[in-house]
Parts: sequence; C-alpha cells; structure tokens
Amino acid sequence: MTGRTPEGFEITACRSCNAPIIWATSRGGKAMPVDAEPTEDGNVELAERPGLFVGPVATVLTGPSLLGGPLREAHFTTCPDADRWRRR
Repeated sequence: MTGRTPEGFEITACRSCNAPIIWATSRGGKAMPVDAEPTEDGNVELAERPGLFVGPVATVLTGPSLLGGPLREAHFTTCPDADRWRRR
C-alpha cells in the first residue's frame, strides 16, 4: 500500500497490521509511525520542515492545534501489535 495524503505525506503500510501509516520524525528526532487517517481524537500534528528532516515532523499536542490542520494518532496507540515493537 502506498499513496499520499491530501497534504502530500507519503502513506505506507504497517509491517505488522498492514494499516496505512505515515512515517514522521518526532520533535526529538526519532522515527514515529502515525495513522494516515485523521481522527477527531487525534493529538498528533504533522508539518513539513524542508531541509531539517526527511518527511514530516510530528508534534504531539497537549492543547489546541498549532497549524489548524488535521490531527492524527500515533500508530503505537492503535496498532494491535504495538507491544511487539516497543523498545524495553
């Protein structure tokens, strides 16, 4: 599964559950899978940061949206196989 979101982010598939995801970079510089489909309950905002990171940068919000765009969820919260991928 590949494609792009309306914002232009590349969609791939989770290697465990095959759900559509977007690979982003957290503000801390780590790879972060994010659900491709926006949701009302989302708290992850994606934004392009040309020149700084490859792909979108994910910001986990604790308040209202900073950019007014769609919000998504971190895939670790929705993937049925998330425990398999957690670092201990």
